[in-house]
Amino acid sequence: MRLNGQIMQTPFGEYFYPIFAVGVLLATVVSLYAGSARGWLLPLLCLMVGVFSFWGSLFIGLEVGYQMWQASPDPPDEAFSDTSPMGALLAGWVPASLYCGFLFGVAKFILFLIPKREPSDVQKTAASERIESGNPFQGP
Repeated sequence: MRLNGQIMQTPFGEYFYPIFAVGVLLATVVSLYAGSARGWLLPLLCLMVGVFSFWGSLFIGLEVGYQMWQASPDPPDEAFSDTSPMGALLAGWVPASLYCGFLFGVAKFILFLIPKREPSDVQKTAASERIESGNPFQGP
């Protein structure tokens, strides 16, 4: 909507965007953490939290947004075409899974590119060099 050259946001957008942004932010943080965590149980639980956060905030944001838009004075006909909350409830797991899975994969890929150097390997190498030279106080 435009009023005097300015873009006016509908009551739907005023409620939907903040609710959805919180869910997406939580899903992003948890999915990136899951990609950097070791093991399989903790990353799986974090991914599930991320997917449910994205999915729930999408559904709740749509539901509240449409309710507030319909409660506004003289709402347009578009405010009553509110089948998208039901669609988000039934199929919202698809974009949520794609989003969280993509972030999980990016985090895993970045960690794969970073070479790992364990301190125990350095100590083992130094200890074996000491034994081979026969003098524990002098390097090779």
